[in-house]
Amino acid sequence: MLLRRGLRHAIRRPAAPRVQRSASSQRDATTTALPAALGLLGLGGASAWCLSIEDWSKRVDDPALEATFEGWTRADAAIVKDGLAANSAIYDALGARTEGLRAYKIFAKKDGSAVSAIATFGDCCVGHPGVVHGGVTSLLFDNTLGWANAYSVLGERGALDAARDPVEAAALRKSSTKLFGFTANLHVNYRKPVFVGTTVVIECALDRVEGRKRFLQGKMTCAKTGAHLADATALFVLPRS
Repeated sequence: MLLRRGLRHAIRRPAAPRVQRSASSQRDATTTALPAALGLLGLGGASAWCLSIEDWSKRVDDPALEATFEGWTRADAAIVKDGLAANSAIYDALGARTEGLRAYKIFAKKDGSAVSAIATFGDCCVGHPGVVHGGVTSLLFDNTLGWANAYSVLGERGALDAARDPVEAAALRKSSTKLFGFTANLHVNYRKPVFVGTTVVIECALDRVEGRKRFLQGKMTCAKTGAHLADATALFVLPRS
């Protein structure tokens, strides 16, 4: 036993000398290494690490497609501008932080009768290789249907102007659960695989109202081909007054 310990001690390599690094060099190393590590983990790399939510939300992948929503309201502009999209599963985690979504923008008809979203899928949202995970599809449906529910509620109450005013929109966002309720049920039909790089349009609208229950429908199509990729129904329940 003593012989073994002696041999291990004899062949042990000398410790490398410690190098004192300045605070600035340590910061530089962190700034360089962290984005690289994120890239190795499939989390978007340096460009995603540096991109702000506001800059990400302004990206235009398909100008012609966005032009078709001229006359509609950019519904999510206020929450992005006021920082309320921070920590959002879509705008922050899947969007600016990782670019799993290269773009996601919500547009609402001025009368609140319909809401549509444009989304472009990046590399970091896959299930099967090259195919967008179904959970990401359902997340976008849930969020876009939620906006359709909110705009329909505001339209019924004659309060759509509040959604267009940055200050009032921020107040609406902070009290959204009291005003618009929660998703009680979401059913998604996956019609075709959605591939990375695809730009889609998600169209959502209110179907009917039964007391506190609000039923909505949504459809996802390929912006390029018009192919029907998925559709969804949802039930939102408003809180008791």
